[in-house]
Amino acid sequence: MLQTRSGEQVSAQIGKMGVINNLTNADFSLSDGQNFNVKNDDLQAVILSVRLASMNDGEFIDTRFDPGWNPEIVKVVKQTSLNTDLKYGY
Repeated sequence: MLQTRSGEQVSAQIGKMGVINNLTNADFSLSDGQNFNVKNDDLQAVILSVRLASMNDGEFIDTRFDPGWNPEIVKVVKQTSLNTDLKYGY
């Protein structure tokens, strides 16, 4: 297990994956509060508002997610009207 400069534990490998869904109706986070990486399975980059692992509750930043796995360690993906094909992994 690796550790980021902000003290978050991360892995260079994805061992569990799932679908980020229902973003048109609600924010997305894992039920156990686990941090995750985002995989954009679309062909185009998307801009999403996310709470990174060490950010405070209610704090979000707009970030570009290119196709494929992205390096950001995410806690929450904010609700959006975009129709995207996103996966989470950790």
